[in-house]
Amino acid sequence: MKGAAVRLLQTVAVAVLLVACTGSERVEQKAGSAPKTIIADEAQTPMALGTLPGEERSFDLPFRDEAIRIDASNDSGWDTEVLQEKAAGVLKTLAHALELDPAALESITQSMAISQSFTTTQLRPKLVDVFTDGTLTVARPDSDEPGPIAALGRQAFLQALQQWMEPLASGNAIRLNPKVFTIESGADEQFTTQVFFDTFGIVDGQPIQQNATWEVGWTNQQQQDPVLSRVRLLRYEEGGAKSNGQLFTDCTESVFANTSIYTDHLSRGVDYWQARLERTIAPDIVTMAGLAIGDANGDGLDDLYLCQPYGLPNRLLIQQPDGSVIDRATASGLDWIDPFSSALFIDLDNDGDQDLVLGGDASVMFFANDGGGSFTDTLQVPFPTMVDSMAAADYDGNSFVDIYVCGHTPPGKDQSESVLGLPVPFYDANNGQPNILLKNIGNWRFEDVTETVGLNQNNARFSYAAAWEDYDNDGDLDLYVANDFGRNNLYRNTDGAFVDVAADAGVEDISSGMSADWADYDNDGWMDLYVGNMFSGAGNRITYQRHFRPGENDLKLSQMRRMARGNSLFRNTGTGRFQDVSEAANVTMGRWSWGSKFVDLNNDGWEDLVIGNGFVTARRPDDL
Repeated sequence: MKGAAVRLLQTVAVAVLLVACTGSERVEQKAGSAPKTIIADEAQTPMALGTLPGEERSFDLPFRDEAIRIDASNDSGWDTEVLQEKAAGVLKTLAHALELDPAALESITQSMAISQSFTTTQLRPKLVDVFTDGTLTVARPDSDEPGPIAALGRQAFLQALQQWMEPLASGNAIRLNPKVFTIESGADEQFTTQVFFDTFGIVDGQPIQQNATWEVGWTNQQQQDPVLSRVRLLRYEEGGAKSNGQLFTDCTESVFANTSIYTDHLSRGVDYWQARLERTIAPDIVTMAGLAIGDANGDGLDDLYLCQPYGLPNRLLIQQPDGSVIDRATASGLDWIDPFSSALFIDLDNDGDQDLVLGGDASVMFFANDGGGSFTDTLQVPFPTMVDSMAAADYDGNSFVDIYVCGHTPPGKDQSESVLGLPVPFYDANNGQPNILLKNIGNWRFEDVTETVGLNQNNARFSYAAAWEDYDNDGDLDLYVANDFGRNNLYRNTDGAFVDVAADAGVEDISSGMSADWADYDNDGWMDLYVGNMFSGAGNRITYQRHFRPGENDLKLSQMRRMARGNSLFRNTGTGRFQDVSEAANVTMGRWSWGSKFVDLNNDGWEDLVIGNGFVTARRPDDL
């Protein structure tokens, strides 16, 4: 399904339910079931033994000797990180004060260390609309250089803040988020930072968002807060809903009006369940789980299957005619409590209904749909480790849908000690879990054809996601694989045989690949590619310092720096090569981008981008 409505539903479902999607460890066979393991050649591969219940998996094994250096003051030679922490602390204090009372600007500035010679440009210059429709307006500065504020010192900063916060002065639900992403030290205790400053608020019931980049000059004061010496606006964008316009509304309450599973289960976060689940039963619940959207019971309405962590039941949310949902997992035979990282609704036997595929720990499981929403566990295909994601397509044109299975960390004690595995080297790894292609040959039989079709090439790179698309317009589906560690793959399909052409096509995108999606964003008839990665403020700061990896060659340095840049947009030129337009299109800053989707949000015929980001958030403000 490639329609905008289906993809929008997928995106919204992810956004609403990620609060409860925290993940998992070992697959255990469902009580009373005996799924049959079938490969076409009848070879029976034994299931891999999992970690014993209660054993710990540590996030920081490769970094334990470095843990003390989390405190930058303990890391010799990295005084710049000490300075950025001090600068970030000042900006976060400012942001918090503005959130509490955006009108109290004068008292806020009085509490800050500001140089008497402080200078600043306008922080909200004259704007012109660059996009507008019936719902949204986006505005940017009318010139490349914002004008200066004439005053000096504390008065200059006060005037700049008043100008910046003017649209939000009468608002509520104000939220400000500063992020320092570069630092450069100078003479006489001077240093300069670049800062992303995202601001959001509700004014008269309508949202307003400001995205700004500041260059901030400071003077270090050793044991005290640094003194603010100058601010220059580098970039600014402001967006908001038009009068009486609203792009999204929160429909959670109405969707779950006829069931208590949201209040009792899905609204609860990681902290809640970690405090209540027995560790020997649920040793880890922080890995993301999967979901699938499809018509499970044949009534013409899309339903949602939601995977859950250890010890929590998976949910089959059946959509009702009024848009609400009810849980039918138990009645449908899908109330598993095992950890599954991915799910697909797809017709595998060509009988006109949506079957279900689940990727778990040590297996891919297939469930046949009887057409009315009752599922039978029909097939189980072994996999050496946790399945991280799956992508379905009829790659060979035989009218049966095939499944590509992505793995990340290979089995083995050394690798499994860390939840990220031990990639070597981390920026160009080739020691991850190989992926497999399961060819559907009918009658619920699948054959592992990874090697015979050429997909074993460059196939050990800690994969997170894959996406099928005919990027070269030759009538068959090609495959892009986003890898957490190591270069990404673009496998060109020619009559069912694959060759990795990522290097020649310019889409290796060495970064922390976590998602990929295709769309013709510029409407030129060729499918373009967006890859979700990780933007790292620390990575941007550190890898550009002169004393980072002294003596390292330029190629390796560029690869490491590339890992911190963020997301990538590749424009298909129609020549077999792609052009990296990420920075020109202003789409790199997606933060920690677990998922990214093209979707035409406002039905204007142009594909927009939606990015899901973040990680486990607990009560500590410095948590991820």
